Amino acid sequence: MAEKLLEVKNLRTEFKRDKTWVTAVNNVSFSIQPGEILGLVGESGCGKSVTSLSIMKLLARNSKISNGEILLNGKDLLKEDKKGMRKIRGREVAMIFQEPMNSLNPCMRIEKQLTEAILLHNNFSKEEAHNRAFEVLRSVGIPEPDMTLKSYPHQLSGGMCQRVMIAMAMSCEPELLIADEPTTALDVTIQAQILELLRNIHRTKGTSILFISHDLNVVRALCSRVIVVYKGEIVEEGQTEDV
Repeated sequence: MAEKLLEVKNLRTEFKRDKTWVTAVNNVSFSIQPGEILGLVGESGCGKSVTSLSIMKLLARNSKISNGEILLNGKDLLKEDKKGMRKIRGREVAMIFQEPMNSLNPCMRIEKQLTEAILLHNNFSKEEAHNRAFEVLRSVGIPEPDMTLKSYPHQLSGGMCQRVMIAMAMSCEPELLIADEPTTALDVTIQAQILELLRNIHRTKGTSILFISHDLNVVRALCSRVIVVYKGEIVEEGQTEDV
C-alpha cells in the first residue's frame, strides 16, 4: 500500500456557464493517511462537495477536471475509464451523499439498492447478497433489518435513511469513506448517533474518512486533522485543536 491512502494534487474543477468556464475548485492539494479522519470545512458553496465529487468522478456533464491528480493507493483515478471507476467505487472508496431521502431511489426497495453493489463487487449468490445486506444493516444499528430491506425509502425516517446510506457505502468495506454533510437536516439526537456510528466504523474497521461539513463543532468532535476551504481554495490546514 502507498504511504498515503489518498493524495489530491493541484486539483482544478470547472463548470461551464453560458460560454465560459468558471473555476469552482482551484489548485487544491491534500492527503489522507490510512486510518485517518480528515475534516474538510467551509461555508456553503465554497467547493467542498465539488471536491468530493471530483474524487469520485461523479461530476455533472457541464463540468470538467482541468488540472491535477487524484491518487488512491498510488493509482491516478483521473486516468481510469468508466468501467475502471465502477470497480473502484464501493470497493476501494465509497461516498455518503447529502440528503439521503433524495439519494436513494424512491422506486426501489432497500434490499435491491443494497445488494446491487454487493453483487457487483463480490462473487455472491442472491442469497449470500441478501445475508450480507442484512448483516450490514444490523451493523449500523437498524433494529429490524428484515423489515427495512422490504421497505421503500419513503417508509423510513431521515435518520434511518442515513443509516441505510452508510450501510450501502460500507457494504463492501472500502478503505476510504467520503461523508458529505452526513448529519445535515437531522435533529441533534440523530446527529450524535450518526457521528458515533462513524466513529465505530473507524474504530472497528480502520476505515479512513473524509468528513465534509460546515459545522465546526461536529468536525472538532470527530476529526483529528482539518482543512478549511474558502472560495474553492485551501486557506488553512492543521491539527483540529490548532485550527
